[in-house]
Amino acid sequence: MNFKWLVCLPFILTSGVMSLAQEMPVHDACVDILEEDFADDTITLCPSSMSPIKTIHVEGSRGDAKAQEPDCNTFRPDAATVRRYFSKAQQISKRDWMHKLTWITCEASGSMTLQDGRKARWGLSPNRSALVSIEEKPYQKFFFFCSKADCGFPPFW
Repeated sequence: MNFKWLVCLPFILTSGVMSLAQEMPVHDACVDILEEDFADDTITLCPSSMSPIKTIHVEGSRGDAKAQEPDCNTFRPDAATVRRYFSKAQQISKRDWMHKLTWITCEASGSMTLQDGRKARWGLSPNRSALVSIEEKPYQKFFFFCSKADCGFPPFW
């Protein structure tokens, strides 16, 4: 059997135009953490390669207040709280973000301008996870998580 095609498999399975190396940088400063939110699994937190944030705008919050979670009506972060979150959060892989975090129906969202001038959309959950999508070329997505030790402040659960 010829298995040469297996070498290309990671690139075939990678969505969009991002290479695997662009998805999440690996640094010596990366740490593995274990919290009760991960169902006995660890995630790797790394410093982010995203340009620093210049401005943040909160556009609203939404969620199912009837879900079997704490009341979504209490998750209303202001711009200062969102900025504080992003100053402490670290980047995680898309795989960890999608498969290891506990999903919650509540979310705050808005827009931001980065110091390099690009504009982005962000979504932030009370479980201390966030997604930032850069709206201009080069299009990028950054997945974030902040530990309870760093982001155990209200309104996060």
